[in-house]
Amino acid sequence: MKIAVLGFSGSGKSTLAKQLSEYYHIPLLYLDCVNFEENWALRDREECGEITAGFMQNESWVIDGNYNSDGFYQAERLEAADIIIILQYNRFVCMKGAFKRNIEYKGKVRESMADGCFERMDTWFFLWVILNQYSRKRKKHFRNIKEKYPDKTVILKSRKQLQLYLEDISNS
Repeated sequence: MKIAVLGFSGSGKSTLAKQLSEYYHIPLLYLDCVNFEENWALRDREECGEITAGFMQNESWVIDGNYNSDGFYQAERLEAADIIIILQYNRFVCMKGAFKRNIEYKGKVRESMADGCFERMDTWFFLWVILNQYSRKRKKHFRNIKEKYPDKTVILKSRKQLQLYLEDISNS
């Protein structure tokens, strides 16, 4: 089983990816851990590619993250995935999720982040979550994924839909 989890920041991608990894007993890669080194320093793109490509050699996996720049093999991830889950919640749900995460982890490093990347909510990230990530280009990118892989892409637009999806998995 290979699962790609994508979606808007603050939607709970990492939480879902961990749940799926534990449920199916398969390895998990958080692409934020690949993209960043300590103190939010960007990792070299070639090294990102080596880490991502190496992880994708596993027989089964869950990969959490949207990254589609060089070094992250998004096209290959999506092609290889058996299931593509896109969390496409509205901006208020994502902002609430980001604030909740910030309160819970403020001054700490989440499991889904690289060492030394302490949780923060700065102006740039706030604007990203509430405005910039909802660009037409990004929404079109998610639509294109669904169009290219209609039989294996699941778009969830609410926490209720996610809960029903998880219940369906556990009942099958």
